[in-house]
Amino acid sequence: MSNVVLILTVVVFALLVLIAAIYFVAYFQHPDDKWVAWFPKIVVILGLSLACYNVFLLPLDVANQQGQLDSPGLIPMAKLDISFYIITIVWCLVIVPFTVFFYEGSDEDDGDQKSTPSAFGYALKWLTPILLFTAGLITVLYWFLGYADVKATLLLSPLFSGNATDLVSSLDYCATTMSADGTMTLCTSQSGVIHVVVSPLVYIVAIVSFVGWILFSIFGGVGLIQLPVDWVSQFLHRPKPIKANEYNAQKIEIGRSAQLLMEAGKTLNEELKTATRTGVGGRRWRRLKNRENEFRKDVVILEFHYRRLEDCYRNQGGDFILQLGLFIGGIIGGILSLLWFLHIILYLIPWALHVNPYSPFLNDFLTDVNGIPFLGTLIYALFSFYLLACVLKGNSALGMRVFFMPIHPLMIGETLMNALVFNTGVVLICSMSVAQFCTLAFAKYAKYTANQSIFGVQMQNLRGIQYGYDAFIFILLGFAFLTIAYALYRPKQKKKDRMDFY
Repeated sequence: MSNVVLILTVVVFALLVLIAAIYFVAYFQHPDDKWVAWFPKIVVILGLSLACYNVFLLPLDVANQQGQLDSPGLIPMAKLDISFYIITIVWCLVIVPFTVFFYEGSDEDDGDQKSTPSAFGYALKWLTPILLFTAGLITVLYWFLGYADVKATLLLSPLFSGNATDLVSSLDYCATTMSADGTMTLCTSQSGVIHVVVSPLVYIVAIVSFVGWILFSIFGGVGLIQLPVDWVSQFLHRPKPIKANEYNAQKIEIGRSAQLLMEAGKTLNEELKTATRTGVGGRRWRRLKNRENEFRKDVVILEFHYRRLEDCYRNQGGDFILQLGLFIGGIIGGILSLLWFLHIILYLIPWALHVNPYSPFLNDFLTDVNGIPFLGTLIYALFSFYLLACVLKGNSALGMRVFFMPIHPLMIGETLMNALVFNTGVVLICSMSVAQFCTLAFAKYAKYTANQSIFGVQMQNLRGIQYGYDAFIFILLGFAFLTIAYALYRPKQKKKDRMDFY
């Protein structure tokens, strides 16, 4: 009966996630994209749903396992986990890049998205070599490094079954041996390393997840600080009501800036077209792309200040309830960030240094509340999805400050489909890393699960990259520290730079 209830719960939850993904797209999409661009919308909706399913596979695994070594549930979680992760990889490496290239090809045809043959060919032209290179690289790595080096202890003494009524002696134990000099020895053993060949599917998941870890450790470290700070700052620096004369003066100033940007954009567009026709590459091409990134950021900043000006005058400060909600969300986010940092220091850093953790911390809390229906899953969702939100925030924050990074901000009611597709790709590739991070961080909560077997044993001990996972913990903390230092060093940002997207 419990299995039937669990399966029904999974079906209901899957539908709710799908509805939430549809609402997300409708809430953030640009007005120009309403009732058009259905293909990228489907890609975004299914991609966001996949990311949520990846994160929620762990609590499903815990419920199916029920804390027992031999799974009492009927759901084959190991096969289900690998299936979802492989689908995620296909979405990240094929579907999302194809969609981005397809609409770039459409833009080159004067924005005519009906010219599908040329746009399709443009997408294949760029996607095919990327896939061939990725497949070749993973094949070579798997051929030489597709092993998990698992530390093990070889017992040299024979084993005898104990009394099943005794908890300790019910386990097999080592027989005593008598040496020639009459000394009694218990459990002679020998430590070593077992070389286990991992399956190709697990190795593919490991390599893609490793790339996701790079993004997660950088963007997540920045976002853990930047997200609560920006939400609170957005309330403290919320739009204030202004009079008509001030509104008109600022609108004229913004209009002048817009005119300058339009002229700069025309010049840059001509230079890019000339460089494309003549085949310019190398340093000159990189300088042009960096100028293009800077131009896009200037456009985004100008649009932000125009919307803010409209809120100040026409809406007399904007929606106070929404602004207050952001402030409360920032306070909650600050608490979640603090708890994550404490958990990393008390549990994950000792684990990365291969010593006993100082405290299980959040593990004990999750284990205690897991007995209450839905509460354990809700708490887990709060911590895990907060990490994904921090990844998105870190991506946009770094994109605005690092000149060579492209920016795809999420703006409520103003986000174009190419930005939604790009952010979906970031969320998808980081969702596996977040799932692995949570499996390691909540190892006591996730004991005996298939996720722990995949992430904590096979992938964690893969030859060549096993030490990278330990390093990523410190990289995440390092970027969080740098973000704090940057905020303290520049407490008052320039008017041009002070902006928030979500």
